Amino acid sequence: KPCMHGWGRRYLMVNPYGNVLPCQTASAIPSLHFDNVRQQTLRWIWTTSEAFRRFRGTDWMPEPCQSCPRREIDFGGCRCQAFLLTGDETNTDPVCGLSPHHQQLVAFTECVQSDRTDGGEAATLESWTQGISFRANPTHT
Repeated sequence: KPCMHGWGRRYLMVNPYGNVLPCQTASAIPSLHFDNVRQQTLRWIWTTSEAFRRFRGTDWMPEPCQSCPRREIDFGGCRCQAFLLTGDETNTDPVCGLSPHHQQLVAFTECVQSDRTDGGEAATLESWTQGISFRANPTHT
């Protein structure tokens, strides 16, 4: 899916502290430094800052994104989602069916759905990278 029409292509946001981000969730990625409008101009941040340039375009993409005919349409999916679901923002977005991480997401979804319909315990699936645990509350509607 095209997240924000591609990282740093059309949108930006300034948080209450003055940090400029390509989306509201990008601050969840700890490896990126987001420049502040109090120290840099908005133009400089948009065109020059490492955080905005890091995932712009298609050069950064791993396979299968790099050879995918949709790479100029979805721009590799959501970097924040990739980070939050795999622990690495450079991984392919697990929501994409071509991602090597997609099956783990499908398995987790099936586990959650099974627990919700069977009235079982909260579903837990260990992440395939950094020991991230996905947890769902089966009583949540």
